[in-house]
Amino acid sequence: MSATALSVSGLTKRFKGSAVLDDVYLDVARGEVVAMIGPSGCGKSTFLRCITLIEQPEAGFISVAGKPFGREVVGGTVHRQPRRAVDAMRPKIGMVFQALNLWPHMTALENVVRPQVVVLKRSRDEATARAQKLLADLDLADRGDRLPHALSGGQKQRVAIARALAMDPEIMLFDEPTSALDPELIGGVLALLKDLAAGGMTMIVVTHEIGFAANVADRVVFMHGGRIAEEGPPGRVLKQPGDPRLQAFLSLIRPAAAEAV
Repeated sequence: MSATALSVSGLTKRFKGSAVLDDVYLDVARGEVVAMIGPSGCGKSTFLRCITLIEQPEAGFISVAGKPFGREVVGGTVHRQPRRAVDAMRPKIGMVFQALNLWPHMTALENVVRPQVVVLKRSRDEATARAQKLLADLDLADRGDRLPHALSGGQKQRVAIARALAMDPEIMLFDEPTSALDPELIGGVLALLKDLAAGGMTMIVVTHEIGFAANVADRVVFMHGGRIAEEGPPGRVLKQPGDPRLQAFLSLIRPAAAEAV
């Protein structure tokens, strides 16, 4: 059995008294690709933000490669880890946001170099070499000197992916990686995610691209109302959904789902 890359247990998050995440449990094996689907507002993006501690959950535990992240039990009591411990673990979880969050005043190359220097304390030469290789691998070797405004949507997405990969994460999280792209660019980004999956990268991908979920993911997780309502192999979850809420969700995108599987 593969080692566990990420373990989430009892994760709970409330906004203004309402549970956005309600006692969520999820284990992800090393090298596994999990596609997370569900209607808007069901908690998918909040889940990613909580397991990176961008949002602080009210309850629950997270571990990365077997090590606690954020909260741990010591002597029978739950303690929040000190900031230094959290900051040391954070690079193990790479995240690519919907908004990408590239620094607009830095070149593509510097966007990939700077986090390595500041967070990982790599030398600038080492960080630059790593960044140049990643940009070349992502077909951006000739775009390193461009500012984000001079890049296409797909190129910005690849720079954001390079920046996350440069931190050598244990797991990669993608929040709707194709949502801001023109239709002609979506295929390229999905192909890149497929290549990452083939290379053994552990990933959770929040997506509405049913074709990606069907053809690349090892497991599909359906969220509804802040909880995981159904999960399993793509062929079963997408073709033989058991939960009526998943059936209703898929009925809205049935042509794409049927074509994908």
